[in-house]
Amino acid sequence: MTGLAFWSTSRVAGVLLILGSLLVLSAAGSYGSVRDKGGPVIFGQPPREWLRLVFEHQALWRVASILFIAGVITTLLGLALLGSLLSKAGAPNFVQVGLVAYVVGAVMFVINLAARLTVDPWAAKATAETGVIPDVYAPLTMWIGALFVIFTILTFAALAIYGGAVLATGLLPSWAGWLAIVYGLGGLGLLAAIRDAPPFLHYLMPILLGVLLLLA
Repeated sequence: MTGLAFWSTSRVAGVLLILGSLLVLSAAGSYGSVRDKGGPVIFGQPPREWLRLVFEHQALWRVASILFIAGVITTLLGLALLGSLLSKAGAPNFVQVGLVAYVVGAVMFVINLAARLTVDPWAAKATAETGVIPDVYAPLTMWIGALFVIFTILTFAALAIYGGAVLATGLLPSWAGWLAIVYGLGGLGLLAAIRDAPPFLHYLMPILLGVLLLLA
């Protein structure tokens, strides 16, 4: 098999989906390391403790945020190629709705991550120097949190839509289509139940789709 033949659209899509998801999982692990030795992770901590941990682990915080942004964009490229493959295989037009939903959600999350990359270190430094959390920080975090909720809704909805497109085409095994639908709806149910969803959960299904594309 020549190198050109190996790098078909399906394999490129598979590699991008796997790589993007692995970048996200690496980023999630890096965020999990932003903590005191033996202490709880940063997520769920009150604002003052959150900012203290960001200030004390600035390099790791920035690396994690950049990895997340790279992973989100790479996964988006993989899903765009997968959407093209599904369309060529005869998928109904609703697969385009899934791609648009994911694109909009990805933009929301990248803005969220850009704020982590800039606003959090700024507020952490200001708090460390003055002992007072900047007044604007609280409303900014509320806005950033709303962006994450939108991202979560659109991403899980997109995965369910892609699952329906897989069922309509046979490009991938039908069980993968059903699993994507159940996974997407389950993610939406989790968000409704606990008002949160760890971001690494958004990227487990794309890994499976990527592996199946490589094996196809």
